[in-house]
Amino acid sequence: MKKVIVSTKENLSYGTLIWIYASNKKVYHSSKCIDSDASFSEYDSNYMGKVHELYRNHDKQPALFNRMLAKSNRIFGVCLNNRRSDNGLKDVKVLFFPNWEQVQEFAENDFPVLAETELNRRKEAKQKWMERGKVFSNKKKTI
Repeated sequence: MKKVIVSTKENLSYGTLIWIYASNKKVYHSSKCIDSDASFSEYDSNYMGKVHELYRNHDKQPALFNRMLAKSNRIFGVCLNNRRSDNGLKDVKVLFFPNWEQVQEFAENDFPVLAETELNRRKEAKQKWMERGKVFSNKKKTI
C-alpha cells in the first residue's frame, strides 16, 4: 500500500475507487464507494485520463507510479480526502494497492474505521462553522 497525493479535475468523494492499467497508463474511477462485498466487475468506470495527468509532485510521482505499475497489470486506489488547490485542481490523498484482494481486505477491515473518523471530523467541522456563524450573527445584531 502506498499513499500518494494526486491532482485531478474530477470530484472524487471519500472512498472512491480508482484504478490504473499498466499497459496503457489510463486512469479510471468509479462513482461508487468501495465495498468489501462488491466484486471489481460491479463498479462502473469513468475515464479520468492518463497517469501523468495525476502527478502533483513531478519529481517523485512518475517513478513511484512506474514502480507500482511494473509489478502489476493494474493498480487500485482508494480516495481518502480532497482539497481544492489554487489552480482549480483537487488534491486527493489516495492509498494505492497492487491487487484487488488487498483493496477488499482494506474495505473490510480498515476503511469502515477511517470512514467513521472522517464522518465525525466533518460533523465537528460543520458544528464549529455553524457556531462561528451564530457568533458573527449575534455580533451584527448588537451593533
